[in-house]
Amino acid sequence: MYSFIARQPIFDQDMHTVAYELLYRNGLSNSFPDVSSEYATSQVISDQFLGTPLQSVTDNRVSFINFPHKMIIDRQVFSLPPESVVIEVLEDAQPDDALFDAIKELHHKGFTVALDDFTMEEAWVRFIPYVDILKFDIRKHSAELIAQYISRNKLEKMTLLAEKVESQEEFQAFKSLGFSLFQGYFYRRPEILRNKKLALNITWLIELMREVNQQRIDYEKVGNLINRDVSIAYKFMRYIKNIRYQTSFPVEVNTMSLRDIALYIGDHELRRFVSLVSLYSLDDEKPVELYKNSVIRGRFCELIATELHMTYLEGDAFLCGLFSLLDAILDHPLHVLLEQITLSPRIHAALVDSKGVLFEILDLARHYETMQWLEVHRLGKELGLNDPQIIKIMTSSTHWADESY
Repeated sequence: MYSFIARQPIFDQDMHTVAYELLYRNGLSNSFPDVSSEYATSQVISDQFLGTPLQSVTDNRVSFINFPHKMIIDRQVFSLPPESVVIEVLEDAQPDDALFDAIKELHHKGFTVALDDFTMEEAWVRFIPYVDILKFDIRKHSAELIAQYISRNKLEKMTLLAEKVESQEEFQAFKSLGFSLFQGYFYRRPEILRNKKLALNITWLIELMREVNQQRIDYEKVGNLINRDVSIAYKFMRYIKNIRYQTSFPVEVNTMSLRDIALYIGDHELRRFVSLVSLYSLDDEKPVELYKNSVIRGRFCELIATELHMTYLEGDAFLCGLFSLLDAILDHPLHVLLEQITLSPRIHAALVDSKGVLFEILDLARHYETMQWLEVHRLGKELGLNDPQIIKIMTSSTHWADESY
C-alpha cells in the first residue's frame, strides 16, 4: 500500500531550492483529486508527518502545507513540528474572528504562517502582523497592482512569495519588486513521490475512536488498543514527538508506557490524534502478515520479560518487538524510522545496535519464526528458558494477535 505526494520546490533569488510545498495526490496522476481540502491535508499529515520519514520527502527542507479554515480553528495544526513547516492558510478561508485568534496563537507558538493566493482584501489587513509570508498568484494580479499594495501597506520587509511564475522575465520582474521566494513551472513542475504507507487495522481504529469519545476515557483500554496495532503505535509516537515542545513532557518520556503517555497528554490531545488518523485512507492491499507478525513479536517479547521476572522491561520489550519490522513495512532503514520517535536507549540498542537483553529476546523470536530450533534452544538456554516455556509463550502471543487481525 502506497502514499503519493507531489512536491513543488520553492526557490530563492539565487535560484536555490529552500522549501517544498507538499500537495496531496491519490496516484501517479499529477493533479488534485476530487476530495475535500480537509481530507487532502489530513492525508498529507498522516502519510508524511506520522508515517514516512519526512527527510525522504523534503531533503530536510521546510514543508509548506495547505490548511483549510476548519482545521486551523480546530488546532489540527498543532500536530506538526513548527520548525519543519509553513502553515498555508487557503485562499477560501473566511477571515473571521475564530481564524484570527487561531493565527495569533500559531504566531505566538512559533509557527510560520503564510497567506496563500493573497487576495489583498481589507479583511485580511489585521492578520498581517501575525503572518510571515504573503503568497501572490501573479496570474490573478498584475505586478503593478501588487507593487501598489505592498507600498501602500508598507510590506517591504515582509517575506513575499510569487507563485505561478512561468518565465525568467516574470522571475526578474518580481525579484526587482522585493520578492524573495518564488514558485513556478519555469523552475520545476511538481514531482510525484511514492512511499510505502502504514495501513491501519480498521477494527482497532473504530474501537479506539469509540473509546476516546466516551465521557470518561478508559486509558488502560486506550493503551491496549494502541499497543495492538503497529501502525497506530508508530503514528502515536511520531505525533507525541511532534507536539512534545508544547506539552511540557517530562524528560523521562521515553520510559513511559503508551497508556501513561496517553493519560499525560489528556483527553483533548488524544481525541485530536485519533480524529486525525481516522481520516487516513484505508484499503485492503495491506501486508497483513507483516502487521500481524509485529504484534506477535511485541507480545512475545513482553511475555518473555515477564517470564524472566524482568517486569521493568515489559513495556520496552513490547515496543521493541512491535517496531522491529518497520523497515520491512515502510521500505526505509530502521535507524531512520526510529529517529522520528522517542524510544528508550534499551530499545534503540536492541533494534539499531543489536545489543542488550532486549536484543537477545528479539533474536529468540526471530529464530523461532524461521524454525531454527537448535538456535531457539541455545538462545532460550542462555536466557534461562526451556523449550516448553518458549513454545507456550509463542502460542499465547499468536492467539493474542489473532484477536487483532
